[in-house]
Amino acid sequence: MTLVLSNEDVQQVLCMSDCMQVLREAFVDYEQGRAANRPRSHTYTPLGEDEYYLFKSMDGSVPRYGVHGLRLSSDRLLQRTVGGARRREKVPAGPGGTYLGLVMLFSIETLELLVILQDGYLQRTRVGATSGLAAAALARKDSRVVGMFGSGWQAEGQLLALQEVRDLEEVKVYSPNRAHCVAFAARMNQQLRVPVRSVDHPQQVVDGSDIVVAATNSSEPVFDSQWVVPGQHVNSLQGRELDDGMLDKADVIVVRSRDAPTHWFAGDAVPEEVARAKRTSPVHLAKTVELGAVLAGKEGRTGQQEITLFGGSGMGGSAGLGIQFAAVGHLVYERARNAGLGHQVPSDWFLQTLRP
Repeated sequence: MTLVLSNEDVQQVLCMSDCMQVLREAFVDYEQGRAANRPRSHTYTPLGEDEYYLFKSMDGSVPRYGVHGLRLSSDRLLQRTVGGARRREKVPAGPGGTYLGLVMLFSIETLELLVILQDGYLQRTRVGATSGLAAAALARKDSRVVGMFGSGWQAEGQLLALQEVRDLEEVKVYSPNRAHCVAFAARMNQQLRVPVRSVDHPQQVVDGSDIVVAATNSSEPVFDSQWVVPGQHVNSLQGRELDDGMLDKADVIVVRSRDAPTHWFAGDAVPEEVARAKRTSPVHLAKTVELGAVLAGKEGRTGQQEITLFGGSGMGGSAGLGIQFAAVGHLVYERARNAGLGHQVPSDWFLQTLRP
């Protein structure tokens, strides 16, 4: 049987600490050549000025779990100016204001499609857990204060993960939407074991923070790298929210994989998120390492005064990896199956006797 799981099913069985554990195993396996990954692929179709349809996919095998994972999303993107700054937004263009994102797991032994699951909750947890692993390995052990840019869905996951890896004392949050920022701080105060407060200026986020996090959909830098001081660690979800000086200033740059994603277009229009991707120089590449090597203890921070950076999409290397979805998807599949969650459909709906 093939299991079909909703976001609500996933949320019942996926916790941050366990997500971090399986991701650690997958990244180390990848670094040691025991896992296979295809870089993320983006195919853009223009729908009008500053609007695109995007089909995105990535896949990978983690043999220790006996699965190959495929993650795909069918998105409508809008690039627009809000408060004088460019932003990239996903439009809920599906029926009833919905999105489409799925993870599929296949058995590498029997070929069967084991599970189809909605990826929203898994995606947020995966992103937060990956950043948490990076911070655990790269941030100073005495890090206590976090500065957060962004007050949305992904920012929440970042804080939940950081709470797992450091004994935090304070979180400062900035967003250009003041009301949204205040509401986010109040909500996170209820979820975290530490005080969370909103601040009025971006520099207040960086000043005095041990870990600086950018979790925004901004197409422009959200802080000045000149504010960053020795000893700080920076987590960023996508390269456009960093200025070029941040790559220059970092002593160590960490990415999920050196393999860059691919981009395909209909026509000559190049989406802003691709045009504004960071162009890494040989100098930057020389200090760039993969997260798996850091988690395996081969690379990372070598001194208390180093500035470390963990970067996301648009940083030259690939962002989300298929092996991440294979590892976390397997964890969810096993727990949901044992708990009797989801809906089952016959596997033979997807199998065939004709040779493909």
